[in-house]
Amino acid sequence: MKNYGAESIRNICLLSHGGVGKTSLLEAACYTAKATNKLGNVDNKTSIFDVRPDEKERGMTISTKVGTLEWNNTKINMIDTPGFLDFLGDAKAALRAVESAAILVDAAAGPEVGTELVSRLVDESKAPRLFFMNGMDHENVDFNKTLQKLRDTFGTSTAPLHLPIGSGSAFKGVVNLIEKVAYEYQPGGKGIGKKTDVPADMAEAVEAARNGLMESIAESDEDLMNKYFEEGELTTEDLRKGLADGVAKGLIYPIFCGSATQNIGVDLFLNAVVNICPSPLARANAVVIADDQEKEMTCAASEPTAAFVFKTISEEHVGELSIVRVFSGKLAAGTEVANTTRGGVERLGGLYFLRGHERIDTNEINAGDIGGILKLKDTHTNDTLAEKNLNIQFPKTDFGTPLVSTAISAKSKGDEDKVSAGIAKLHEEDPTFTYGFHPDIHQSILSAMGDIHLDVILEGLKRRFKVEVERTEPKISYRETITKPAKYVEYTHKKQTGGAGQYARVFIDLEPLPRGEGYQFEDKIVGGVIDQSLRPSVDKGIRSKMDEGILAGYPIVDVKVSLVDGKTHPVDSKDIAFQIAGREVFKKAFEMASPILLEPIAELTVSVPDDYTGDVMGDLSSRRGKIGGMEPAGKYQTIRAKVPESTVRNYSQSLRAMTQGRGFFQKEFSHYEAVPAEVTKKIIEATQAAEAHE
Repeated sequence: MKNYGAESIRNICLLSHGGVGKTSLLEAACYTAKATNKLGNVDNKTSIFDVRPDEKERGMTISTKVGTLEWNNTKINMIDTPGFLDFLGDAKAALRAVESAAILVDAAAGPEVGTELVSRLVDESKAPRLFFMNGMDHENVDFNKTLQKLRDTFGTSTAPLHLPIGSGSAFKGVVNLIEKVAYEYQPGGKGIGKKTDVPADMAEAVEAARNGLMESIAESDEDLMNKYFEEGELTTEDLRKGLADGVAKGLIYPIFCGSATQNIGVDLFLNAVVNICPSPLARANAVVIADDQEKEMTCAASEPTAAFVFKTISEEHVGELSIVRVFSGKLAAGTEVANTTRGGVERLGGLYFLRGHERIDTNEINAGDIGGILKLKDTHTNDTLAEKNLNIQFPKTDFGTPLVSTAISAKSKGDEDKVSAGIAKLHEEDPTFTYGFHPDIHQSILSAMGDIHLDVILEGLKRRFKVEVERTEPKISYRETITKPAKYVEYTHKKQTGGAGQYARVFIDLEPLPRGEGYQFEDKIVGGVIDQSLRPSVDKGIRSKMDEGILAGYPIVDVKVSLVDGKTHPVDSKDIAFQIAGREVFKKAFEMASPILLEPIAELTVSVPDDYTGDVMGDLSSRRGKIGGMEPAGKYQTIRAKVPESTVRNYSQSLRAMTQGRGFFQKEFSHYEAVPAEVTKKIIEATQAAEAHE
């Protein structure tokens, strides 16, 4: 494949609700453009894009794929993203690398939950969008009904460019409204439509739809509007130019229709990508951070090299493949670039253009293009590659906070290192999940975007790294503290065993500190009642007891201990004696100081359609949540609330059930606050019962 200049490149991201046919559309596009020699099929597992074992088993895309093809002297990079909500992080990252987005809509079902969610991602990215109404060959399809649903959801900016000829098993082609020409296809054929006249029974509908399109295009440009008013008509050339300008400005959302699996209408969609979608040169200059200041990078091969790694794929027996978008300059095989994110230098070896699992060798990846780099030493998703001595970084993609968690432990003894190494490798290609040991609850916690996401990670661990884990419910990381001071509390430790004994007597003051202050120890001993060398032993003993907890076995926080008095024995006083005395005097003082439990509070930002706000707010209140406010966001309401972490463990499932899958949320840690007395009692009883069982 030859190298193309930025003016002849189109980068477009395919997005949709799950199961609408993004991968099938990419398969059909590559086949139609003769980039592949057969039409792959997701259902019969012959797709060249969904090649991971878990993708074949589940029949769904789990990881972003790139499909490059050539059409009308233009290179098109299509990025296929997962449609399932747990994997929307890939869609976020992919939108960083493109100029346009195509949102696929099920021709029978119309816009679904995922359609709205990915549309919001496109809003954030400010990319121009197209709609492709897929599955016109399915039964019970009503084009006009689905078109109206699109307009109800996305407004009057939506404008059909095609009308279908027939539907269901009778679907055989489309009418191009700008050209007023029909294209008929052989179902499952090569994908090149045969030009023909508009069917007589569609003439009236075509005329009405074309006039509607003409009005939409005229409204997007003042000059065209004036011409339309003066002449009552726009030329075909006016329509083409006005459409491209309106799409680029985000004023028109053109709607195409077809069938990806039958390869109908795909060639016209490719024509539109070339003729309507902007090139990398038309994109606003990419913003990078240089010396803490924002700077723009111009898309030109002559500029300094700047590229962003938006996806990492780890292939067994091959290694890591970094998928990059080059924003300026070029990446050339055999040269060195700086990884400005991590501070290292990378030598560029194998460079490729990508078509599913196929890699096409290239010597360079130019400005505006997308490609893969194999086996970089220490480069991962969200990293910036740049010309040496160019101090810039692209802002990292914010994948959000994982929403569900599980505690895991190796099923077989001795496999702990295998688990950690395997998860670290999986994390390099999927940074949307987190994993780590939680010292407060003594569990290793895996957190992901949803239950399916958790399953996929652990299946990958088993399949690729031959290690299995046990899953348990994560404990809540409660903490313990006090609410009032305890003064001059004494404890004496004596132990006589026939030889040298142990003796330590200590007095402490204990007082609460403001939330978040941790632990303070102050030596207020005057004179030598306790040897200077033994006083740190008291502190050491107290710290060990704080780690263990006293009320319910959780770490103790936000307390100040003052060592105020004590006594030593000339022979029996030693380090261990004062450690024990420190532990016990602290326990005694703690129990006198009105101890309480603290619980982590999560800040939830919940977005739901207006119809569900009452149910959602009532549910949050039932979880001891405190509503912080509500604000409109289009047809959605955004509710902010602070809710105890213990009550929102399964919130994603509950919210989905309450809102018929239309609500979604983000969650972040907020702060710790006191647990109500009746809840504290239950937690302590549960802890005591668990200890007794052990």
